[in-house]
Amino acid sequence: MFVANIGDPTRFPGQSEFAKLTSVVPAARQSSNVESKGLRMTKAGPATVKWALYQAGQIGRWDPQLASVYYRQMVCHGKNHEQATRAVMSHIAARVFTVLRDDRPCELKDTEGKSINVLATRDLIMARYPVPEDIRQERRRSTGRKGNALGLQKRRGTAVGSEHEATMAPQPVISLPSPFT
Repeated sequence: MFVANIGDPTRFPGQSEFAKLTSVVPAARQSSNVESKGLRMTKAGPATVKWALYQAGQIGRWDPQLASVYYRQMVCHGKNHEQATRAVMSHIAARVFTVLRDDRPCELKDTEGKSINVLATRDLIMARYPVPEDIRQERRRSTGRKGNALGLQKRRGTAVGSEHEATMAPQPVISLPSPFT
């Protein structure tokens, strides 16, 4: 499924072009000398590829190199589980590109680059990269709808002055040709 959506990996000049196809890079917004960082991931790319990378990101945390990425994102950079998993997704996409382009098998290695067996990975990850439970609890998103009164008012149509009149005007629809055809 993954390879069918990607096609020939040699058509990409580099890993960054491949990452754009898989949409595991944040969107970019630039204006003059101002550049916005930390934006959401783009919505472009095949949904099946994104789904496969997300599932691989969930399981991939049991690879020592990917576990170190997840650990750094959660503990050092203050990201939540979803954001850290997306960072793991981008690393997996880079691996997939390399494996497909070079036509070689993927090898399980520790953080120093030495080959490691599957049984030793769990011990290594649990020893070096355990994300403390208090950090997990702190970064967990609330499942309730607390403080969402304005959103409820918008859905009911009772919010006063919350929308600019230009947003209600008809907008032109522009369709651009796909660059991948």
